[in-house]
Amino acid sequence: MVNKKRATIFIAAFIAVILSINVLPVSIFAANAWDAYSDFIPNHTPVAKRELRGAWISTVINLDWPSADAKKITNDQERIQKSKEELITILDKMVEMNMNAIFFQVSPEADALYKSDLVPWSRYLTGTFGKDPGFDPLEFAISEAHKRNLEIHAWFNPYRVSMDMKDATKASLNINKSVYKEHPEWIKNSRDRFVVDPGIPEARKWVIDRVMEVVNNYDVDGVHFDDYFYYEKTIGELKDEDTYNKYNNGQFSNIGDFRRNNTYLLVSELSKEIKKTKSWIKFGISPAGIWGNKKDGLANGSNTQASSTNYNNCFADTRKWVVDEIIDYIAPQIYFSFGYERAAYGELATWWSDVCRGKNVHLYIGLALYKVNDSTDKDFTTNDGVPEFTRQLKFNTVKPEIAGDIMFRVLNLNDKFKQPVVNAAKSLRATKALVPVMEWKGGSAPNNPVNGKLENVSNKLKLTWVDNGPDTKYFAVYRFNSDESADINLDESAKKLVATVRKSADGIQEYVDEGVYDIEKVYYVVTALDRLHNESSGLTISTKQSKYFHDVGLRYSWAMDAIDSLYEKGVVKGVGGNIFNPATNTKRADFTIMAIKALGFEADFTQNFSDVKQDAYYYNPIGVAKELGIVKGMGELFVPEGNITRQDMMVIMLKALEVKGITYEQDGNDYLARYSDNNQISDYAKDAVAFLTKLGVVQGSEGKLNPKQLATRAEIAVILQNILDKVVK
Repeated sequence: MVNKKRATIFIAAFIAVILSINVLPVSIFAANAWDAYSDFIPNHTPVAKRELRGAWISTVINLDWPSADAKKITNDQERIQKSKEELITILDKMVEMNMNAIFFQVSPEADALYKSDLVPWSRYLTGTFGKDPGFDPLEFAISEAHKRNLEIHAWFNPYRVSMDMKDATKASLNINKSVYKEHPEWIKNSRDRFVVDPGIPEARKWVIDRVMEVVNNYDVDGVHFDDYFYYEKTIGELKDEDTYNKYNNGQFSNIGDFRRNNTYLLVSELSKEIKKTKSWIKFGISPAGIWGNKKDGLANGSNTQASSTNYNNCFADTRKWVVDEIIDYIAPQIYFSFGYERAAYGELATWWSDVCRGKNVHLYIGLALYKVNDSTDKDFTTNDGVPEFTRQLKFNTVKPEIAGDIMFRVLNLNDKFKQPVVNAAKSLRATKALVPVMEWKGGSAPNNPVNGKLENVSNKLKLTWVDNGPDTKYFAVYRFNSDESADINLDESAKKLVATVRKSADGIQEYVDEGVYDIEKVYYVVTALDRLHNESSGLTISTKQSKYFHDVGLRYSWAMDAIDSLYEKGVVKGVGGNIFNPATNTKRADFTIMAIKALGFEADFTQNFSDVKQDAYYYNPIGVAKELGIVKGMGELFVPEGNITRQDMMVIMLKALEVKGITYEQDGNDYLARYSDNNQISDYAKDAVAFLTKLGVVQGSEGKLNPKQLATRAEIAVILQNILDKVVK
């Protein structure tokens, strides 16, 4: 006999388990940690025309540049030459990887890799704090980066003064312009490093002044902070209770909120200064990947279990910076794999995507290239880390809110143990990409280039063109096969983007396509871009190409002159973005508009077809055509949205010519006998078809007229131009 009480308990428990399934995360049932994000990790290679692809160039302790060997060279000229060659090699590698932005560390220890009146020269240039390196590294980096159309962001560590507290370091810091010497009251210890106290208002202003010195004096594209604010390591807090007591003034009830407000003030005040001085310069920050854990009581936190977070340890409310839009981009360092349970890549990238959605803040993801084959996280070592890194790159390209990523750090691109991942990244990003536009930064597309020319020089195709405006910074060059339409607004157009060319001081610009191509089988589109990457619609360059439309080239050379001529007369127009769509079928309404414009008809009318609405763009032209008897329709209907056939087009044109007073002979059947498909011509259309073909206005194809075939925009343009040239002179 069944115990009813036990059965009831069992059933209730079973129901509870079933119901709980609906609220459990998908990943619990996933075979792999990344299965829950499979929509953003396609099997194919995703393509993006707009995607920031960057890398950090670390100068602290000579991690990336200049090398320790270069720094040690005692001959100044040899040291300078070696340092420059190393940087050029780095930048060329980034171009090879189809990257488009560098984040160049210019102030790692309250010092400068640039000419400064406020802080001393960096010791990582010569081995000695304050020693003039004999050249300006930042100026050189800007020049070389811009030659390669790489954005360059000046990367500052805002508060760090030294990487250690050794006696030799202390002695080396006792020099002019050193904050350690000039403002000892600002200096705190963070475990084994000297830092400036972020809570002192004068110290905050000093940080802002350092950055603004670069903003004012250098042609940088961005200003960048990393993740160090109130800590230099995960342990070792500042002992800043005295600062809290002095400057809090009763505003905050705890020192944590006081500290978070200090970092917010630094970021917001600097942001205002940059915008006021050079509004086009981008300001972004790369914090540690985790704002805060939900488990720690932060309702807006991520489902992570980090021991150190921005909110509670770094005292940087990075989420608020995005919400308040006081920065232009945020690049959280998500240095974890999809399978890392305490802080999974998918969880954090999705969390940041949610934060940035709808905000005037770009989201770039910091990627842990340095961990590949050098990590306790097995996903970065399994199969040389290729599956994990590939998933992350695909995720970043496909997830709509993620506008790109930055790899830490650049010299890892040459690390022999990381080459499988580097090669995989190169394969995934085999196409070039333009930097995404930040609409809120302003700017506008420059004027189109003009005077394009294409010629074969020593079996290479050489393009030349002329810049047409002061706002152009560089050009994008796209190559298309002659039978392809050119829509440069699609992501797929990245496959056609063969080069970006920096604007030269000379009026004539040029690009030589190194591949061997038949000059009659390709054409190019060259666009102009401003420094914020707003792009013009483009100039088409070909041996045979429309002056106005990218997609009217060799393939439509038979219609090109007619299309250009009618465009100049205002009879036809494109569909936007210098696109004509020559192969598209034509609506009855649109053909009527073109015919009325071409022949210059005007008339007052009181009636129209019942299916031609008064607010339609074609209401007036169809009304005029009906009044003049050019169109009859089908009873009270005209079917304006229907596509027009070749024979109906000819019937309307004959009626239009009659209104113009042009007569014709009714010998249709005899003349049409020469076409093999003449039996397909409707009786009502035979006179019109015969008259227009006899005049050479309409051409047959391979002995056929295809009367019931739908008329394309290119065909109609040719017929209208023939009418104007051969009949209405």
